[in-house]
Amino acid sequence: MALEALGALVVGVSADKREIQMRFIDKFELTFPMIPDPGKLVIDAYGARGVLGVTAQRSTFLVDHEGLIARVWPKVSLEGHAQDVVDAIRELGHGAFTP
Repeated sequence: MALEALGALVVGVSADKREIQMRFIDKFELTFPMIPDPGKLVIDAYGARGVLGVTAQRSTFLVDHEGLIARVWPKVSLEGHAQDVVDAIRELGHGAFTP
C-alpha cells in the first residue's frame, strides 16, 4: 500500500459494534485495523460527531509525527482520495500517520 510505503499508519475508528466492523472489513476487504469506539471517545476527540450523532460520512484525519492534526478531509469521496492523502503525506515529509 502506498500509504504504508510512506511510513503512514492507517487506522479506522467506528462507533459500531465489533461484529458490524468485521462485516464491513470483510465486505470491503480492508487491510488496516478498525478500532471500536462505542463510547465515542476518539470520535469526539477528533470532532467527528455530527449534530445528530456520529457523522454518516467518512472523514480522514492526517496526524503528523508530533500527534497534531495536519489536515482533515470531511465527507470523503473514495474516488481519488487515497492519492490526495499520499500527496499530503509527501508534503509533510516522512513520519506522518493517518488514524
